Amino acid sequence: MYEKIYMRPDITSALAFILLAIGTVAAIHIVILLGTNTTRQRYLRWGHRISGYLFFAFYLFICFIMFRKFSRDSVTLPAKDAIHVYIGIVIFPLLVAKICIARFFKKFYKSLSLYGMLSLISVYLVTSISAGYYVSYTINSQYVVLAENGKSVKVSVNLGRKVIQQKCSACHSLERVFAYAKTKDDWQNYILRMRAKDPAILTDREATQVLGYLIKNLGINETTLDIQLGIKIILEKCHKCHTIERIFTARKTAEEWTQTIELMRSFDPYLLNDREARQINNYAAKILSRQKSE
Repeated sequence: MYEKIYMRPDITSALAFILLAIGTVAAIHIVILLGTNTTRQRYLRWGHRISGYLFFAFYLFICFIMFRKFSRDSVTLPAKDAIHVYIGIVIFPLLVAKICIARFFKKFYKSLSLYGMLSLISVYLVTSISAGYYVSYTINSQYVVLAENGKSVKVSVNLGRKVIQQKCSACHSLERVFAYAKTKDDWQNYILRMRAKDPAILTDREATQVLGYLIKNLGINETTLDIQLGIKIILEKCHKCHTIERIFTARKTAEEWTQTIELMRSFDPYLLNDREARQINNYAAKILSRQKSE
């Protein structure tokens, strides 16, 4: 259960915002304490100290989670995530230096506020790069509803595409994915086969996000005919026997294309199923047969 929770970007984003909030509270306490002659100095001092300890403990907890998360990924980190990691690591020596000065090196006490502000600025940058980007990306994302473990799950299509770009390209080119057109069941089986080869490549949530993107953009609806799906199936299947140029330079009527497709299926009964044949027939009737009249 823990493994599934800490891998979720919504959870890690929420933790980042909480860390930023705790750091902001600590900064507000010390600014008021140093900037005004208030009678509540003891309260402000203890408020800053407690929030500072909470900040440090929470930071270490997040570091542990992120270390586990990134150590499980078998792909190279994109630039944004790499910057996120580097800035996050820089926060640690800043916090250690601040604690050491407060406890053991009183002569450098005046520099404490500098270390505190640098730490808070670093947390703000990390939160903006990761959690802020995730929230913005999620708000502007498209969604599909899928059934998962008997429940309806709302899946971000944009996040699914991002996972495909980051994870699937580790094993093969993305053209191998985007050239396909499959039904929901076919895409589920495809993802299961990929995960069987490398169980660590995708978490359950990432697999669901990938499935949502593939169904939304590359899925075949048996009741709907789409010329874009027709061309994807042609690119995926027909080149196995001959060149694609042979298809697009042919001059046939819609009826002749139907006969040709059935002829190809007679040569290889497993080449196209009925729904794929309908999609190709639709594409040929609307696009390829038009070339003859022109």
